[in-house]
Amino acid sequence: MKLHAIVTISTLALTVAAVGAQDLAKLQIGDNQRVFPESITSTTDGTIYAGSMLTGLIFKGKMGDAAAIAWTQPATEGPTGVAGVYADEKTGLLWACYVDLAAFAGGESQPSILRTYNIADGSLAGTYPLPEKSFCNDIATAEDGTAYIADTSGARIMRLKPGATELDSWYADASLGGVDGLDFDDSGVLYANNVMTGTLFRVGIGADGAPTGTTNIATSAPLAGPDGMRFGDDGRLYVAENGAGRVSALTIDGDKAEVTVLKDGFDMPTAVALLGHEVLVGEARFSQMQSENPGQFYVYAVPLH
Repeated sequence: MKLHAIVTISTLALTVAAVGAQDLAKLQIGDNQRVFPESITSTTDGTIYAGSMLTGLIFKGKMGDAAAIAWTQPATEGPTGVAGVYADEKTGLLWACYVDLAAFAGGESQPSILRTYNIADGSLAGTYPLPEKSFCNDIATAEDGTAYIADTSGARIMRLKPGATELDSWYADASLGGVDGLDFDDSGVLYANNVMTGTLFRVGIGADGAPTGTTNIATSAPLAGPDGMRFGDDGRLYVAENGAGRVSALTIDGDKAEVTVLKDGFDMPTAVALLGHEVLVGEARFSQMQSENPGQFYVYAVPLH
């Protein structure tokens, strides 16, 4: 599986201008920088974090700020592009996937590195290399603190147990080629999506912690390039569809899900985060990567009701 196929899927939405997002509250990411924020996350105090694929920075800000500013410096070892970011307030850590952009072109690339930072002061807390031919894309943590990591090109879900110093390849299967968004519902069940096939599925975890397979969730409407996703307090799963330029809310009932489009007109939305009564949407705008002046980048706030 080649990562450039993800970009191919997303081109379905690149002709759609982001006019539908202009009436929303928004936070600018950086200042005239080629940010291309692949992922966002938030904490309950309203702080928003956004990773940058080109600058290698993680930005931090709040709605109402003039702009989110750099919170970390670029990595000095390994790949520098920042993909998935995830704030875990229970442990006080922000997780970040560092990836090699060469993977988007389908060429040779450096293996990904997962890093953790202390939310309190931004200091580096841990560094965890992934195997060769990896693309670290999203992170979700279980109630016991175990972290699960989507490796999109490696067709696997990695795992880091509390206290462990190395990742283990928890679940590797050809069907996981293209695995992207991860999150746990409020009952502790792990869900994942596949950005290549547009599928949503439940990942079984046995009493011993081993994977027990996947169950596909039949959606009432097709998902076009499902990417970052997070459960809200209302039990709905909010999904950024990068191939359709929209964010949708999924109401899951057993092995079926009703899809409701909340807002469209985005330019390749790749991530969501929940904050109060709003879902935050990050626009990656990868269609502008070859442009010398791609313009400003924003996180938008979409009301849930």
